[in-house]
Amino acid sequence: MSAAVPQKVFDDYRVLPDEVLKPGQPRVEKFLQAMRKSLQQKENWTFWLPYILSLDTCMKCGTCAEVCPVYQATGRREIYHPVFRADMLRKIYKRYFTLPGRLFPWLVGAEDLTEEKLDALAESVYRCTICRRCSYVCPVAIDNGVIVREARKILDEIGIAPGELKEKGTRLQLKVGNATGMPTAAFLDMVEFLEDEIEETRGYRIKIPVDKEGAEYLLMHNAGDYLAFAETVMGAAEVMHAAGVDWTLNSPNTGINDAVNYGVFYSDVEFSAVIKAHVETARKLGIKKLVVGECGHAFEALKYLILRLIPPEERPFEVISILELEDRWLREGRLKVDPQKNPEPVTFHDSCKLGRLGGMFEEPRRILKACCPDFREMTPNREMSLCCGGGSGFAIMEKGGFLKFRMETYGRLKAEQLKATGAKVVACACSNCKAQFREIINYHKLPMRYAGVSELLANALVR
Repeated sequence: MSAAVPQKVFDDYRVLPDEVLKPGQPRVEKFLQAMRKSLQQKENWTFWLPYILSLDTCMKCGTCAEVCPVYQATGRREIYHPVFRADMLRKIYKRYFTLPGRLFPWLVGAEDLTEEKLDALAESVYRCTICRRCSYVCPVAIDNGVIVREARKILDEIGIAPGELKEKGTRLQLKVGNATGMPTAAFLDMVEFLEDEIEETRGYRIKIPVDKEGAEYLLMHNAGDYLAFAETVMGAAEVMHAAGVDWTLNSPNTGINDAVNYGVFYSDVEFSAVIKAHVETARKLGIKKLVVGECGHAFEALKYLILRLIPPEERPFEVISILELEDRWLREGRLKVDPQKNPEPVTFHDSCKLGRLGGMFEEPRRILKACCPDFREMTPNREMSLCCGGGSGFAIMEKGGFLKFRMETYGRLKAEQLKATGAKVVACACSNCKAQFREIINYHKLPMRYAGVSELLANALVR
């Protein structure tokens, strides 16, 4: 890999505006202090071991580059090579935190950190969706995704983070209860509207319970679904009703009513604050099972990352995905479906967080095969599924020409995959993926639509 790239090569698509990058301010020493903390095990409770191993070990074999969507989609430009990106942080590590790098930097590929290189690093780590496809194929288990996240975390500690993830994301969620800023009165109006919509489209009315204490299931959606993907919310409500279970949604009156946790993408501090608020809300309602709606990173946070932070006695509830419940109820015969109600050919996108990181491959497929007569696989799929380009917060980031970047890189590869299936519907089980596919379909003028898994299942229900 060549020498460090100047920040200006990223100017075609800017993620971080100048007011965030704060050019000219002395940030190098602050960055090094934050990085020093990240290298201490007691300070880095999330991914310290894979982080250290990934910094110390890389054979430069290039296997990761052959499966990296953004590297392939940009014509194999070096600045998008996974190792090039990881080496931007690795060179800093070697220069300031290893003895050979301090004494003989030119011998070990170490480099001094400058303000310009810091800006370039900040832009570079927001070109990778942390899909971990590279990690899956690495022969020595190097995790470039962890290096990218750790770099984002260090940058956040010196005040560099996208506003969509921080001010309009975790901070707003902790203040209001959700990252959409929706107050309780508006949320309750939305629930009533959804009840009316179900009655109008299905011909019968169901009551959607809200803030019911002691319910067996608390269903928590990505709050953006109520505004952007209401069909998914309605579908899940119809499924819960048809299953005849004791369930509830919750309003901001009870605390957090939004499954998202954007801290997963850039900050352990923000992640911890949000996950603790989730736990407090569930405990306050006294529910037995917290059901995560169709949101990939929320499932990772509440199902797996929570284990590193909250001891079992402080989270007296089970966490389960809506997909796991739907799959179980179908196999138990609790839900009856007529697949002919979904006659269009359907394909399925494996979300990175649910699939490659969560191992949930067969549940959504069993659901879709049960309620759709013409199910078609995309190739590749499952563990090697191509990231759609909406992950790690990208789906809500558009300024500085970034939407075009998403569409011309990750989005173009995914559009080609979709065309090859001949499907008319792409089913998604993740809110960020749906947001990305909405843009992909419009940008690349694809003759198809997107839908949530719960939406398609609800449409096939026999009542």
